[in-house]
Amino acid sequence: MKKVLVCCLAGLFALALSAQDAPKPPVIPLTNKTAIIRLTNQMKSFPEEKVYLQLDRPYYSAGDRLWFRAYMVHSAIHTALNFSRYIYVELLNAHNNVIIRKKIRPTDESMFFGQIDLTPELAEGWYSIRAYTNFMRNIDESFFYRQKIYIGNGLKGLSGVAVNERTSSNMGNSALTTATKTKAAFDVQFFPEGGHLIAGNMQIIGFKAIGANGLGSDVNGRIVDNSNNEVIAFKSAYLGMGKIMLMPEAGKTYSAICEDNMGQKITVRLPDVSSANYALCVQQTPTIMSITVLTPEQAQRTDTLYLIGCLRGLPIFQTTILPEDPGYTFSKNGMNSGVTQMILMNGKCEVLSERLVFVNGNDDAKLSVALDKTNYQKRDAVHAALVLKDSKGNPIEGNFSVSVTDDNDARIDSSESTIKSYMLLQSDLKGHIENPNSYFRPENKNASSELDILMLTQGWKRYDAKAVLAGNYAKCDTYEVERGPIISGRVKNFPARRGVAGDNVSMFFLNKKNHFDGVATDKTGRFEFLTPEFPDSTKIRIDAAQKTGQFIELSINPDTFPTCGVSCYFPDNLKQNILLKSFLKKSRDRYLNENGMMSVYLDKVEVTAKRTDKNKKIREERGSIYSDPSYTISEDALATAGSVLDVLSMSPGVTLNATGDGVLIRNSVPLIMVDGMEYSMDELRTLNVNEVKMIDILKDPGQLAMFGSNGTNGVIYIYLKRGEDRNNEPVVLGRNQTEIMPLGYSLPAEFYVPKYQVEASKQNPMPDLRSTIYWKPNVKTSATGEADLFFFTADGAGTYTITAEGMSPTGEVIRYQGKMNRK
Repeated sequence: MKKVLVCCLAGLFALALSAQDAPKPPVIPLTNKTAIIRLTNQMKSFPEEKVYLQLDRPYYSAGDRLWFRAYMVHSAIHTALNFSRYIYVELLNAHNNVIIRKKIRPTDESMFFGQIDLTPELAEGWYSIRAYTNFMRNIDESFFYRQKIYIGNGLKGLSGVAVNERTSSNMGNSALTTATKTKAAFDVQFFPEGGHLIAGNMQIIGFKAIGANGLGSDVNGRIVDNSNNEVIAFKSAYLGMGKIMLMPEAGKTYSAICEDNMGQKITVRLPDVSSANYALCVQQTPTIMSITVLTPEQAQRTDTLYLIGCLRGLPIFQTTILPEDPGYTFSKNGMNSGVTQMILMNGKCEVLSERLVFVNGNDDAKLSVALDKTNYQKRDAVHAALVLKDSKGNPIEGNFSVSVTDDNDARIDSSESTIKSYMLLQSDLKGHIENPNSYFRPENKNASSELDILMLTQGWKRYDAKAVLAGNYAKCDTYEVERGPIISGRVKNFPARRGVAGDNVSMFFLNKKNHFDGVATDKTGRFEFLTPEFPDSTKIRIDAAQKTGQFIELSINPDTFPTCGVSCYFPDNLKQNILLKSFLKKSRDRYLNENGMMSVYLDKVEVTAKRTDKNKKIREERGSIYSDPSYTISEDALATAGSVLDVLSMSPGVTLNATGDGVLIRNSVPLIMVDGMEYSMDELRTLNVNEVKMIDILKDPGQLAMFGSNGTNGVIYIYLKRGEDRNNEPVVLGRNQTEIMPLGYSLPAEFYVPKYQVEASKQNPMPDLRSTIYWKPNVKTSATGEADLFFFTADGAGTYTITAEGMSPTGEVIRYQGKMNRK
């Protein structure tokens, strides 16, 4: 057998193996570089992002605040990415409807975190959290982060709280009755190792059974051949998955007669037996991996084959398998953890067989937490010293998030998703993976064999290796990397609706002073603003310039967001339902303590008074230096005007100039005053008529004398609306104007920590009912790997769970979970 070259790719991929030694086969020149080049080009041209969220606890109540920290890393090397500026975080109900959407930007220290306020009106049931970037929309939705959560509602029945059943989520994955469920079908699939049933070889076949709710279903059955002879019996090992050993014979077909735990039976035909293909067979120990090429009837091959190994999609080695070689064996020492794709191909880069294996390397970062006490009292101070080291034991400077939760309220299931299970498993495999962290629990003695069955029955999803090796790359040109907010649109004439070229379009923020921008449309009438970042609930006005007698129409390209077509699978019952009642009562009491009694709104009261001269009152309030103008354009007239020039041109004594882009009084250019400031005619054209409260036109010499020589040709005095005017009165916009409120970034709140070091606060009779005792999304360690936490316990006795998650600067998983006692 020809030896192997380990491919430590330059630049981007050098970091992937920087924290470990590569596998140790002797290095010789490659005989087939095309495959490595194509796989490398795929990774370089489409650097995919992974997003993971740590939540402060696994379930909540309506009225709670959900805290989260988001991590965005490169899909292969797991180091932080600085591509996308924003991460979108959504709360969805069981019907895949988005209830809340947040846009999260990084802090000055490049961390993403925030919160979601769960309204009191949320119906009780299953929900899910989804997170993604705009760039991730170039790939399948299944790559988005998705995590189920349960939201109870302990506020039902309180005055002023009406539960919105339209946001309701099911208690389980479906609303089927028990009677209906007994009639539901199930499905079983069989997966020969290496993708083919090879005649004359004892071969592993993985299988997976899925129930009507989309979750694993226990099955048993038997394999029969085409003569109905029983070959072997089988039974699922766990979560509907298992494996059998079968030596298929050429010319025969095989079927599986399957029965689920409700007595339902189905017959499934196994893949056809091949007498022409190859299949990879993999066996591994903690230190060695052995790969065998299965041939039909175990015949001697005559062709030279090539084997490529890709860790998380990154090619790490290639070897040549000569005709006389049965396969390849190598040491796993120094390999990183993750899904490894073994690809067998011929000299034309045609894929002959694939096999997924999971490599469990010793490459986790180590976080230790030392508490200053063994037991803590009510409202006691907690000091915790943290030390972060890499997998080799070296202190490292990094950041991560920490939550401390009361076990009386939030019992954490150690089998559910964690940052390790998501980064190494869920994000790279097709389909739903139940109890993903059970494969990484030290107490699970069957974890290695169960993980291998999972590799047999799930598929790699990052990219299509066959297509890439054939030169057909997955593209990322539909959705751009989002680096900042963009507002775009088009100006068209009306009613023909053809693009208007060279039209001036202005933009300004209504609730942010001193930001104004203007652009001209291109030849098709399109325009684009690269706006500064703005927080959520920012209102923006867009105006397209419109000459007198011209009719134009302004349209804005709305924000678009991905639909949700991938189901999130929920259990039929809440695992922690024993705790749920006490948790909801506690959350109800906490909500009332923090928010007081519910508000009651009285009927509207109407106050009448004598009519006053509103225009005169405006002049008095604004300190006008004149009292009686020649003519006044009132608010009512302005409400129906298309532009300031339009309404002025219809006023007595005012005409348009020769070019139609300004006004004259007695054939001369008047003085333009706006709230006491002198404006040019150009500035008058950009003034939005909907921002104008009133216009006075002054022509009499007695009125003009107060403005000196500047007012000789007449004065147009404009009063703008103030904040109270905009808030209380509807805005009527023309076709050339619009106001929008695009999704802005969400401002992170600070987690409240009681200050019980002050004795008066410690003796406060108000009960401390926190379920999340402490949340810090931005813990940072020093160059020596050290950090400190300081917080106070709540009132309830019991145990607390401390959970820390993050990614090290070199892409190692940070994960800690421990207990502390509250006596």
